[in-house]
This record gives sequence, C-alpha cells and structure tokens, in this order.
Amino acid sequence: MTLPTACILLTSDPELARRLSLDVADLADLRTVGSRAELERWQERTGPTPLLLDLRHAESAGLIAEASAETRATVVGLGQPESDSFRAGSEAGLGAVVALSCAPAQWRQTVRQVVAVSRLLEERDGLRQRLAAAEHAGSARAVESEVAEGVPLHPFMCASRHFHDPPRLLEQAVEGIALAAGSVRVGVFARWREEPTYRLRAGRGCLEGTDQFAFAAPEPLVRWLDRQAHLVCRPHLAHVANPQERLLLQRALDAVGAEVILPLPGKQGLLGWVFIGHRATGLPFAPRDLTDLAVMGEHLATLLENALLYAEIALQKTLAENLLEAVPVGIVAASEDGTVRWFNRAAEGILGLTAAATVNRPVEQAGSRVADAVRRALDGTLPDQPLAWTDAATRRTIQASVHRVGRDHAHLGAMLLLTDATRERLLRERQEELDRHAFWNDLAAAMAHEVRNPLVAISTFAQLLPERYNDEEFRQEFHAIVTAEVQRLNLIITQISSFAHPPVPTFRDLAPSQVAEQAREHARSLLPASAPSIEVKIEADLPLLRADETALTEGLGHLLVNACEALARRPGGKVVLHVRRTGAAGLGALAFAVSDTGPGIPDEMRDKLFSPFGTTKARGLGLGLPLARRAAVDHGGQIEVDSTPQGTTVTLLLPLERGVSDHAETADR
Repeated sequence: MTLPTACILLTSDPELARRLSLDVADLADLRTVGSRAELERWQERTGPTPLLLDLRHAESAGLIAEASAETRATVVGLGQPESDSFRAGSEAGLGAVVALSCAPAQWRQTVRQVVAVSRLLEERDGLRQRLAAAEHAGSARAVESEVAEGVPLHPFMCASRHFHDPPRLLEQAVEGIALAAGSVRVGVFARWREEPTYRLRAGRGCLEGTDQFAFAAPEPLVRWLDRQAHLVCRPHLAHVANPQERLLLQRALDAVGAEVILPLPGKQGLLGWVFIGHRATGLPFAPRDLTDLAVMGEHLATLLENALLYAEIALQKTLAENLLEAVPVGIVAASEDGTVRWFNRAAEGILGLTAAATVNRPVEQAGSRVADAVRRALDGTLPDQPLAWTDAATRRTIQASVHRVGRDHAHLGAMLLLTDATRERLLRERQEELDRHAFWNDLAAAMAHEVRNPLVAISTFAQLLPERYNDEEFRQEFHAIVTAEVQRLNLIITQISSFAHPPVPTFRDLAPSQVAEQAREHARSLLPASAPSIEVKIEADLPLLRADETALTEGLGHLLVNACEALARRPGGKVVLHVRRTGAAGLGALAFAVSDTGPGIPDEMRDKLFSPFGTTKARGLGLGLPLARRAAVDHGGQIEVDSTPQGTTVTLLLPLERGVSDHAETADR
C-alpha cells in the first residue's frame, strides 16, 4: 500500500505555493499555510511532518530558533542566496536550504530526501511505541481491573427508533455512543448511496475542520477499513506489522483527534466508520470496553444499512405511486385474497368510484364486472381476450385487461388495467355510419349508372315499336336487345344480392387444377367472344386444397375477368393464371397468380381496389376484387397486388392444411 507523505509549506507567496505544488505533486501531499498558528493546527492533526519554510516569512526565524535538532532535520528552507535569512537557515542545521530560483529537478530531489528522513523517523517512533507497549502490558492489565465493568448499551439502542431517517439515526447513535463510552468526542463518517465520498454525517465535540474531510472509495484508509473490518485502537497500533499501514491509521486517528475507529461493514461494502476520542475520565479503554464498542459498531452497521435500504425503498415506492397516479390508464390491484390494494385516479374517473370506498375492501366494491375479472385471474382462469362492457349508469364503454401479479409460482394478486373507450366507440360508430352512407351512395350511383343504360335501350325500342311493329327485322332486333338488357339487369341484381348475402361456405378437398379450370370457364361465361385467351399454368404434384368450390371459383373468375378487360385496348395482350406452391414442404400456401400485360392500375385507384363499386370501367359495379378478397378471407388467405405500367399481377394466397398431392388424390379415385 503506497501512502503519500503529507508536507506543509509555510509561505505568504501564492505564486511560490502554486509552483511547488506542481513540481512535487507526485512526491507528497502538499498543504499550504500562511501563519504559524495555522501550521501548528495542522501539525496537531498530522504529527511530525516535513516542512517547506519560506525564509522570507516573518515568522520563519522564530520557528527555526524554537525547533529541536531532530525537527530541523525535516525542514527545507527556501530563500534568496546571500540574504541574511538564507545564511541563518544554513547555519541552523536545517535538512536543506535551497534557492527560490533553483530548477524543478533540484526541488524534487530535496523534497524526496526530506520525505525519506521523515519516514525513517516515523518508523523509529513506531518501534519505540511497540517496545513501550510490551513493557507496559502488565500495567495495562492492572489498569483494566480498576476500570468499570464495561459501558452501558441501552442509551445507544435508542437510535433504532429512527430507522426511517438515516441522518437522524446517526445523530442519535452518536449521542448514545458518547454516553455509553463516556467520551466527549464521537463522529460518524458515512456515504449515502448516491454520493461518491465518505463525509462527516453526525458528530459531537469534533475538531474544527473535520466536516471538511472527504474520503473516496479508492483511498488507502477506506480500502484498509473495508478489507480488515476490525476495530482500530491507538494503544494497539504497535501490533500492526506493516509500517505504512500503522502510519496510515495513526494519521487517521490524529486527523480527527480519536482513540478508536469502528468500521461499519455492509453487505455491499464499507458503509462508513465511527471515531471515538479520549474518555472524559482520562482512563484508557479496557478490552471489555473495546468489545462493547465493537458490538455497538456491528449493531450500528446493521441499523444504517437497513435505514439506507428503507430510504431507497421509500423513494422507489414514492416514485411508483406518483407514476401509477399519473398514468391515464385506470389501475385496480388486488391481493391474493381479493382485497383491493390500489385504485388510482384514472380508475376513479372511469368507474365513477373513489379510492376511499374501495381500497382495503373486497374487490366486489369496485363493481361486479371488475370483481369477476379479478376473481377469475386469481383462480388462474385469465380471459384470452381483453374484456369490454358498457356501464349502465354512465354509458361509458370500458375496456379491461387483467394480469396475474407475481412470477415463479409466487402469486401476489391480480391487476386490472382499465381504459375508457367511449370516445373510440363513438368515433367507430360515427365512422360506420359514414361508411354505410358512402356504401349506399356508391350503390345508388352504380345502380343508376348500370340500370340507366339497359332502360334507355329498352325505352328507345319501345317508343319505335308502334311505328315499326310490322317490320319483322325490327321486331327480331327489338326482341334480342330487350332480352339481353333484361339479362344484364338481372345479372346486376344477382351480383348485388350475392355480395350483400353471401352463402355459407362449404369446404371440401379440391384439386387446384380443377379450381383453375372452373375459374377460367366462369370467366369465359362473363366475357365476350373477342376477349383475350386465358392461359393456365399449373405446377406439378400440388397438394389438395380444402375450400368452398363456388366461392373460390367465382373469386378467381372475377380476377380473370378484370385481367382480360385491362387488355381491351392492347391487342396481343396475354392473361396467365399460374398455380404454384409457396413455403416449406408440408406447410406453406397455394398461390393463384393472375397476370396481365395491361397498362397497370392508376395511382388514384390503388387505395380503392377492394372497395365495393370502385371501378374505372364504363360498365360494371366494381364488385370483382371485393368478391375475390371475401373468398380469400373466408379461406384464411390473403390477396397481394403488384402493378406496374407493364402489367399487373394479383395473387390469391390460400393456406394448406395437409400435404396430399393432386396426383395422389386422382390416383386414389
């Protein structure tokens, strides 16, 4: 353990103090004083210390004259060569006398020599103390018999009443230790958890300046007390074998004017230490007294650690309470027996109850809905979905999610999170109403547009019929046109009816090739003879698909119709239905991809692709893609659209349930 030696500089020149502090910073802990009185106060605390003396100082001559020959050996005089004070210092036998203007290397060498001499003198004094302790061991035992039979502990125990307040606890502990030990000087150095240094937290009769000391965790004294964790007593320092450690402890005792230091060890390191001065009677501490003081130190360490832990828990509890009160979500927490333990302000506003009427009472006080959810959670039957209900009194829509509190089979209770969904419900209802209005407006517009054309044709021919009734050719044309337009009207009604009232799906195993062919035939029945041809590509060994044949065939048929109509103004265009498998073997999905080489989907229509009655065609209700998407949803699948100016691909993805191939199924039949 390396212990820096303390040195004192007596000077009135701040520039000299600054320069010397920089030059010898790594050799000694330099303290600057401006007067002899201040110098003596420091020497009372630190003991014999090397002195750097500015010979220009008014009090330098008096200090040299009164110093002993041994003390002068640890004094370095600093002055102007050829001056009277410089010559007087050289003649007085100081350890060294150097010029103020000397080089830094000479400063450092001189200080290093004086520090070495000071350490030798300290080690010599230590050896003398050990010899003296051995010689007076018998007399110490005699004094022990004359000392009282131990210190009373009951005044110290009063400190435990303040476990919730660490500063007050230490103040009371200091008073108790002072009364129990009969000492007029007691203090406690401790470190709060959020601070980096140990400082005087409570004291009685302490020396001036003790409250200015600060010890960081890496410092030698802190590390020694943390590692050794036993009582330090001045008369017993001679038993410390390491001279550096012995000097360290002696300086620590001298700095605060103490006879005893009690470490306060904790589970996570040193909490601090207690220092105790001389007894008021002047008698030394007997071994029995030291034992009692050690017990006090252990008890105080336990009290302080618990007090710090209590303060930390209290802070965390306060933060948690403020957080729970500030969140806009209602929180109702209940213990394992169903007693409400927390009911925040948001829960008060949502449920229309007060915390005073519910906390520490059965959860049934919060209402039957809340009680049912909490009781189910406590019984281990958590609902799969969030709960929702409308309060009959307030007409509020309340959503709740319930959670079990605890982990690793240590169940502490249940917690209900409540949100007021009234605004969301009203907005949703308003949106649904707007959507219904938009639906009927679109339907009316589409119907008006689609129905008007057949009616115009029928009306025109009906007006001409009386005049040209005898025209056989006219009557045949009239019959054909009216019949076609009536069929068209009937088809419109059928499409709307099918969209509004879809049949219940009937699922069975189907071969993908069969579905593809039927979809192509359905599309051909809806297209004119001049429509582009449809090419079908089917991947080999596809598994069977469990599906509703009618819904899937019609959905794919509408996709094919749309693709063909997209090529109306592009002669030579091509439509392909490609059936393939995606995903891993035995899993994945079947993909029915309908591709065309048309101009693509306009940007303004991409957000309305699956909206009913959204179409860019002169004729048509725009129900093709919505019907195809409905078929995909009914089968647990989805539709993907990829459109560019070079063409569009609409892919219907349907999940597979098993891996039987189309070929195998056909062979079985």
